Amino acid sequence: MRRPLLALAVPLGLGAWVGAGLGLAAASLLVLLAALLLGLALASSARGALAALAGAALAAGAAGAAAETARYQQAPLLTWVDRQPEASRPVRLTGELTQDPTQEPGRWSLVLSVESLRAEGGEQAMRGRVRIEVGGQAPRADLAAGDRVGVWAQLRRPRGFLNPGSRDAQVQARLAGVHAVGYCKSPSLVQVLGRARLPFWRSGPSRARQWARSRIKKHVLPGQEEALVRAMVLGDRDGIDVDTADAFRAAGTYHVLALSGAQVALLAVGLLAGLRWLGLGPLATAVAASISLAFYAAFVGGEVPVVRATVMAVVFLLGRAIDLDADVGNLLGLAAGCLLVERPSSVLEVSFQLSFGATLGLILLGPPLASMLPRLPLRAELAVAGSVAAQAALLPLLLAHFHRLAPAAVVLNLLAVPLSGVVLALGLLLLLTSGLAPAAALVGDLAWMAAHALLRSADPVQAWSWLDMRFPSPPLWAGCLFALGLGLLAGRRPRAWLLVLLGGLGILGRPPEPGDGRLHLTVLDVGQGDALVVRSPQGRVWVIDSGGSYDGRFDAGESIVAPYLWSQGHRRIEGLALTHAHPDHLGGARFLLRAFGVGEVWEGVAPRHDRTQEMLEQAFRRTPAHRVSVVRGMRRLWDGVEIEVMAPRPKGRPPWTTRNDDSLVLVMRWGGVSLLLAGDVEAKAEQLLVSDGPVDVLKVPHHGSRSSSSPGWVAGVRPRVAIVSAGFRNHFGHPHREVVARYQATGAWVLRTDRDGAVTVSTNGREVWVRTARDGIERIR
Repeated sequence: MRRPLLALAVPLGLGAWVGAGLGLAAASLLVLLAALLLGLALASSARGALAALAGAALAAGAAGAAAETARYQQAPLLTWVDRQPEASRPVRLTGELTQDPTQEPGRWSLVLSVESLRAEGGEQAMRGRVRIEVGGQAPRADLAAGDRVGVWAQLRRPRGFLNPGSRDAQVQARLAGVHAVGYCKSPSLVQVLGRARLPFWRSGPSRARQWARSRIKKHVLPGQEEALVRAMVLGDRDGIDVDTADAFRAAGTYHVLALSGAQVALLAVGLLAGLRWLGLGPLATAVAASISLAFYAAFVGGEVPVVRATVMAVVFLLGRAIDLDADVGNLLGLAAGCLLVERPSSVLEVSFQLSFGATLGLILLGPPLASMLPRLPLRAELAVAGSVAAQAALLPLLLAHFHRLAPAAVVLNLLAVPLSGVVLALGLLLLLTSGLAPAAALVGDLAWMAAHALLRSADPVQAWSWLDMRFPSPPLWAGCLFALGLGLLAGRRPRAWLLVLLGGLGILGRPPEPGDGRLHLTVLDVGQGDALVVRSPQGRVWVIDSGGSYDGRFDAGESIVAPYLWSQGHRRIEGLALTHAHPDHLGGARFLLRAFGVGEVWEGVAPRHDRTQEMLEQAFRRTPAHRVSVVRGMRRLWDGVEIEVMAPRPKGRPPWTTRNDDSLVLVMRWGGVSLLLAGDVEAKAEQLLVSDGPVDVLKVPHHGSRSSSSPGWVAGVRPRVAIVSAGFRNHFGHPHREVVARYQATGAWVLRTDRDGAVTVSTNGREVWVRTARDGIERIR
């Protein structure tokens, strides 16, 4: 076979993909199987040997992944956190920072390799890794990877949002090697204990990174341009704001913000030229360049694309120095194999998949595509073919992970990639000239101008928003068919275009799940907020509220509501009902208006002076959705489902700010089953809600607060199923135990998103079925 290392890396990765859920006993059997297959390979013919080696790689990958998962689960810190009560007190942790702190306005995040833990029972040795978010506005210590610190924090097991379509936070924490997450109230509770005694290859890159960061900040004008220079040179993306990052994602050029093979290749070319100019021989040049590249990979934090490119570059340089010819495909397979052997879970990381997918596309698809294009000046057809090849190879991955397609990337990458190289070169030159103030100032200005041009390269997509396309999750069969077609196309099979076309149509044209004759209400787990999705018996959807957060750092619309809708194939929202203008209910609405076709928007009382409402008004100016102001008494028949507005009552002038009692309250009826969706109304407004009697399903008002769900009202509605939307371990104590007991006393089955995850209630107009994301079992109530 022409590329045996690449052929073996594929089954190794597939084994690592499926092996994480296996136990140690299965891992032991897989190790034995891998050994047997390896022995069979040694005794077989060439073709049989390759098949046996592939089987051995598959078994070894699965065994490695299972062993890695077992080690993670047996970490003492994870075991200790699992034993703690829900409302645990802060503990003092001592340990070493494993990476530079993440620093942004309003955010300081530390990743600590724990050495000891002091709780009420005394101090004990501990082992594990914790990510700590530090709040407060006190001055922050100047910390870097390798520093030893002591910090007071509340700890819990990593937990995300339990919804179909949402990323599994526990899996993400395992991939990052994080066993617990914590919260520290103030930087003043972080104590610097000194510098850990580390070898130079660990301490050197960290201190060099600190120095380089200070030089760039000193000589490049502040702003997003300076943040881009830091991202290009150091892999430090802390300063890049949300709008800038999203502009590059929409343009399909976000990869230039993450250090990749292009930067390593540019650095390697520069190193080779300089070392040869010094008169070093081939072997000495290769060794010196390899050591420099390895140091640079550590210097920028060792991200997957950089490590992949560095391994390939080092093998290529050393191989050429001793007159060995290296195939690029084999180099890619070797780099993947090294990463997977060192950490099998790498295959689950998005950066691993995108990095190797794009490079594989360039290697396999680039040459045949270039041969189909006419020769252009400066051999531009090679750049065009490479851009098309990379985007085609990544299409299923981009839609699966980000639900985004950026067709403009084929053209914009031709501008963004060279500009990112210029920014990197000028940034490195700035560091080299930082001792000469006039020269550093000049280079810093040039770096700012190049970064500004890179920033402006995403402007076309901002001007023409239709270039930023959103799609549901692709079906597995379509992705496999598309990948098979690309593989055959790389083998110069012209008819493979048919498979590519069919797979592409399946990926981009996934229809929504058809209606099943039942009405479905899903109360999503959005933390401390509300977001409800109603699917009609015909399969169309309404969304009531969209989650959010009070600090504005989390967009539940983009991270939770939209992925849930996309996981079911939906691209359109028939109606968006916004109960009131608190951020935990409206925070995700702007994204939904931008990413989905929205038929109409129902609004209750709009306050005259509210920041969230003002931001929403800006989003309305850019959407054709029809706005409807609704009050008590309005009725609508939607796909056979009766929707009645129970509140708010008609009033005079709108209030100055948002009030819970102004919430929009809806009743939905399908056959003989009724669903009451009560927003955030409190006790006073509850008394004004005249009910026809008991309801079958209730979305509990105001997250189960004591200010709502008054005894008389609960006794009147007497729901069969009561669903509380509340944040996991929220600071408000929602739902209050008295409120939960009040509903349970009426015979209600109380479900909570903070414990059960997303709750889905389905009805055919007679029976009611309930399913939670935690167990996935549908039960009749």
